[in-house]
Amino acid sequence: MSNTPKVFIVGESGTTGLRLHDRLSERKDIELLHLPEEKRKDIETIKKYAQEADLMFLCLPDAASKEIVEAVKGIDIKILDTSTAHRTADDWVYGFPELSKEQKEAISKADKVAVPGCHASGVIAILYPLVHAGILPINYPLHCISLTGYSGGGKKMIGEYDKGGNTGLLAPRQYGLSQNHKHLPEIMKVCHLCEKPLFSPIVDDFYEGMQVTIGFHTHFLQLPCGLPGEIEADDFQMILKKHYEGAKLIKVSPLSLDETNGLFLSANENAGKDSMTINVAGNDDRVLVISSFDNLGKGASGAAIQCMNIMLGFPEETGLVL
Repeated sequence: MSNTPKVFIVGESGTTGLRLHDRLSERKDIELLHLPEEKRKDIETIKKYAQEADLMFLCLPDAASKEIVEAVKGIDIKILDTSTAHRTADDWVYGFPELSKEQKEAISKADKVAVPGCHASGVIAILYPLVHAGILPINYPLHCISLTGYSGGGKKMIGEYDKGGNTGLLAPRQYGLSQNHKHLPEIMKVCHLCEKPLFSPIVDDFYEGMQVTIGFHTHFLQLPCGLPGEIEADDFQMILKKHYEGAKLIKVSPLSLDETNGLFLSANENAGKDSMTINVAGNDDRVLVISSFDNLGKGASGAAIQCMNIMLGFPEETGLVL
């Protein structure tokens, strides 16, 4: 690898690609290459750039990402795919370094990293530490609610909201009603679940920001190793704080349950940032855990840059807004 790593984006005109372009253009520690506009879909041109570069971002539909990955086989280049195509593939590393020290190490050594989905990031950030700690059974009947800004819907949806005139867009809209949302497989695999969660994504009339909420009835949970006592809300706080201790992008809110009683928690409180905040609320019988982040930040381009930093040997928070 050269002293200044060369990086390029395939799919630069999409929502995630544009955000990546804007963010990486400001970096002085990498050289951002640009595919000619008229050749942005030309496989041979992409292969030529791949032979010159150190790392390539794919911001494309699943089928196009798979086609390019196949085309560049044998070329020594690192790939970061932001699509759904490879998130559950065994020969790709899942790009969520906060899972464990081992996961971050795997990303640092990987040639192929799949960037997590936005909804999935908020769900996994809550569930994985609880499963890992042994208090959340993998067959627990979960219901995950995820509220997102409309930028997550891509150019077409952004255009519909920006155009205005449709009163149906002024209220929250639930979707994914068939319970077959494309982020469920990665949630299942990463969190080792054996029971599919109910998943309710909702899009609303604000540009960016995301809030994932998962509720737990504590009397259905389990203490690991048969330890005495009952699980309380403070146990959630303790487990999450311990898991994310030292994390650069994920922080557990220090608010007590009493302080959350009067709290209004906005879904866009972390808009414009690459960080995520986790709040524990509710009471000892019914606990709510809430992750708040930017669907275009930690939910997309911010997570992709974080992984790029790790893969190229930079501090993971380089160029990010925390």
